[in-house]
Amino acid sequence: MDENYPVELLLNLLKIYSPSGREKEISNFLFLELRKLGFNTEIDEVGNVKAVIGEGRPRIFLCGHMDTVKGMINPYIRGKVIFGRGAVDAKSSLAALICGAKKFKEICNKGEITLLAVVDEEGYGKGIRYFLSKCNEKYDYAIFGEPSGTYGITIGYRGRILLKISCKGKEAHSSIPKFSDNAIYKAKSIIDELLKIEEEWENINKETFWRPSLCVTKIKGGNSHNVIPSKCDIIVDIRVPPNMMNKVKEELIRRIKKNENIKIKKLSENPPFLESENSILAKLFLESIKEITGREGKLIKKTGTSDVNDFAEKMKIPCVVYGPGNSKLSHTEKENISIREYLESIEIIKTTLIKIIDYEIKNLLNRYGM
Repeated sequence: MDENYPVELLLNLLKIYSPSGREKEISNFLFLELRKLGFNTEIDEVGNVKAVIGEGRPRIFLCGHMDTVKGMINPYIRGKVIFGRGAVDAKSSLAALICGAKKFKEICNKGEITLLAVVDEEGYGKGIRYFLSKCNEKYDYAIFGEPSGTYGITIGYRGRILLKISCKGKEAHSSIPKFSDNAIYKAKSIIDELLKIEEEWENINKETFWRPSLCVTKIKGGNSHNVIPSKCDIIVDIRVPPNMMNKVKEELIRRIKKNENIKIKKLSENPPFLESENSILAKLFLESIKEITGREGKLIKKTGTSDVNDFAEKMKIPCVVYGPGNSKLSHTEKENISIREYLESIEIIKTTLIKIIDYEIKNLLNRYGM
């Protein structure tokens, strides 16, 4: 691989505007680009790009997403930093997985790498869910590309429940409010109850990862300035730590659905994800970070949710999440990535893949007493 290729690849990805639902151009680009790099590539029905290189065990699954949030930021380089929409979340992680896998295959002919570039991660996870619904393959390890920082490895994400709460009232002329049933007022009473729940949850644990949280993200009600609304919808985003999904759902339903004119609809749900701190995959990543950068790596638990949640729930294999970039810049107008840290992350991924092969060979030799 040419030494300039990683930066060129990232810039090309950043130039393509690909908010959730508009990934066709970047999907076609990656299909051709990965084929040039020697991968066997295909595009599935929802636009995911699947690329395979190598064969045999271990079978390693790499996954990154092509989509971004809305709002194009034209890419440019200033000094030793690349700016652009997706520079952090998460085109640099996807590009690092691609380049790390290619560099690994240039020096090692053992093992099979499957790289999946998915759509709609920033939406409802349509890409990874479609893949999982059709997937019959068995993998041994999985690495997902999301910003953890070049020296960090994410081993935990909270789960997510997205609810739509619909309040039904009685329409009337706005001049006679006493003779109506205002759906927006019902919605306000629900929001007040949600605020009480959120305040109670604050006392569960000092660490944000280990307590649930909720946020009202959208309200829609009313049709006219002079008509008392008969309907109001609230969207609530709930994040849930491991082992609390059922408890949280039961509590929300019990405390919200006190009125027969209130309906609760689940729009989506993702299970929590937590990898063991003693995971061999996490250990090998930490070794690689130390070897490449001289720095001690760290294990991270994030408060958000990722495609790894659904994958890990189904596959039951070692999974970690890794990628360059400061996640605090995700979804902002200041998304940027250090070129040095981006290039270091590629070497860390390549080195970890080599270590996985060495680990598997060592286990095989021990198994046969050699």
